[in-house]
Amino acid sequence: MLCAKYDYKMDIAVKQEEAYEDGAHDKSIETAKNFLKENIPIETIARCIGLSLEEVQKLAEEVKVQESQLS
Repeated sequence: MLCAKYDYKMDIAVKQEEAYEDGAHDKSIETAKNFLKENIPIETIARCIGLSLEEVQKLAEEVKVQESQLS
């Protein structure tokens, strides 16, 4: 019988890894970038898509750099 202590942080880490593996996270990132291009507020994107606010902020910076390179 396996007896292991439940660790919430580990559980979240495993679930995030699974999301990466099946592409769900990649789709969320692409959707967030599209919303950023439409000037949807960062907080709204994070809440609706399920990404962290920090992650959406980083994506916003990336989108801003990409758009400045196209200009």
